Amino acid sequence: MSNADRARARTNRRSLGGPTRLWSIPNEGRSDDASGDLARAGDGSVRHHPPRAALVALLFCLLAPACGTPSSGRARLAAQPEGWREVVAESTRRVEPYHWTFRAADLRATLFTPRARAAFIAEREKFHGRFTRDVAAELVALGAAPDEGVDAPMKAKPDGEEQVLVLASLYVSDQKNRELQIRQTIWDTELVRGSARVKPLAIEPIRITPAVTALFPFVDRFDEVYLLRFPLVDAASGQPLLSAGGPPLRLEVRSAIADCVLEWTLEE
Repeated sequence: MSNADRARARTNRRSLGGPTRLWSIPNEGRSDDASGDLARAGDGSVRHHPPRAALVALLFCLLAPACGTPSSGRARLAAQPEGWREVVAESTRRVEPYHWTFRAADLRATLFTPRARAAFIAEREKFHGRFTRDVAAELVALGAAPDEGVDAPMKAKPDGEEQVLVLASLYVSDQKNRELQIRQTIWDTELVRGSARVKPLAIEPIRITPAVTALFPFVDRFDEVYLLRFPLVDAASGQPLLSAGGPPLRLEVRSAIADCVLEWTLEE
């Protein structure tokens, strides 16, 4: 028997004795692929193995959500002496909807809590720039008295006193449909807790600067970044949206191209 006959016999034995392949294409005269992606079966067809690169990509897509920032988990509300980075990591959620190996969107969001406020105040001097001053206006003044005495002028309390604030960073593969705040947006944005479902009072775009990424390292230069303002209490049901215990708090950003849902279990 010649060397060519021996090689053909080995190929036939592997094809007949091995498992059924997921892909099968007719034999059109192609020779066996030396890389192992094609193998000739005894019935004259060529069995096509899935390319290794595609398998690796599929495996990555399946494992990626389980690594790094979770899409759900607990968030503690009580102020504790803790670093800003640690609190941001605990309060940030991430979801990446995939269509097979195609990433449709990537949403990361940080929930502002009393714990985050305390951590920001403790490390305020480490951060600089206009965005830091804007964050300070939202967080540092929370809980301040509305006035400073009988003779002092009245001061309006910060908007955040009666709001749930979420910083959201969104990447959308379809760049022409990435904006949340425009009137023609394809996205529905809601905050949900139990039977309560509220729409944002405002969606404020934030320009990405080094000051933004210093506070929120997960922000990428291809993202659209927003400050989402929601009511603190659902007017229809009376359900408080930022209180310990009860159903998880969910941020839902949905469209025809992707559903992004993030969840916080609020604890004291």
